[in-house]
Amino acid sequence: MAKCNYLILQCMDYRIQHPIMDWIRKRGYLKDIDVISFGGSCKLKDFALQNIEICREKHGIKQVFLTQHDDCAAYGGYAAFPSLEAEGEKLIADTVDLKKRIGERHPEVSVTMLYIQEDGDSWKIVEVK
Repeated sequence: MAKCNYLILQCMDYRIQHPIMDWIRKRGYLKDIDVISFGGSCKLKDFALQNIEICREKHGIKQVFLTQHDDCAAYGGYAAFPSLEAEGEKLIADTVDLKKRIGERHPEVSVTMLYIQEDGDSWKIVEVK
């Protein structure tokens, strides 16, 4: 079975696909990354963990990038939150929880959290510490 070092978990939202692909290309990961894409990315933690497990077992991934983004329909979009800050807090909390769960199962895997923010007519990707 082929090996790859990286995995990105992302939402299926068409608006963020181009910024994510640009981010992947700029880092030289394009031919060395698995991509898991479904609505809400870090919201369905058990589903995400099952898919991450497959990538770990079959491809030997060493680094996982967890992404969340503004206005995610799986969470109800902007309308579901009283503010952008409240939305960001919820999405980041889900990402932190998923990161913790990955670490418990696979302490050898590095996990980086990324937040994709709407920035006028474009999107920017910010690493979450």
